[in-house]
Amino acid sequence: MKAGIAVDNWKLPVFRKRLTEAGYVYKDAGALTHDTTLLQVETDGVTALAEVIAACQAECSAAGKPR
Repeated sequence: MKAGIAVDNWKLPVFRKRLTEAGYVYKDAGALTHDTTLLQVETDGVTALAEVIAACQAECSAAGKPR
């Protein structure tokens, strides 16, 4: 199954790193807006992917948006 994740560009390094570490295959699917990118992720387990996404978001929230 393919899942799409819309990610603020400043969060991309965290999402790319964590998705790769978790063993997901993904590709950049292009810009959604001028500061947001779509990631297309291959998965058989939406629940497990959701956990990785939640961890990514928590890490980004803790670090805050760079200025």
